[in-house]
Amino acid sequence: MAQGRGLMGRRRTQRTDDTLRQLLLREHRRLFGPTGRWHIPGPVSDYAQALVAGEPIVIDSGTLMCALLHAGLPSDDYAFGGRYWGKQWHLDVDGTLSEWAEH
Repeated sequence: MAQGRGLMGRRRTQRTDDTLRQLLLREHRRLFGPTGRWHIPGPVSDYAQALVAGEPIVIDSGTLMCALLHAGLPSDDYAFGGRYWGKQWHLDVDGTLSEWAEH
């Protein structure tokens, strides 16, 4: 396996901790929770369940940008025209954030 390349088309780009997972969950609840603009009563989404359970997830740059933006963190690289715009990301159980590339 080439250095810097992971399994299933993932390329390691940076390491995070559980903070990113918490930011993503907070953003999801802001939009889809009981007081959120897009709330639909019923079962909790698979996405929210995976975040809470610490399972690996794939997210897009727009979702990542919104979570960072609303947390007051730098997000321009993930916004339209940014160097990571339009990419997908894999957040692993250990907090590793990798660029996701389907083969």
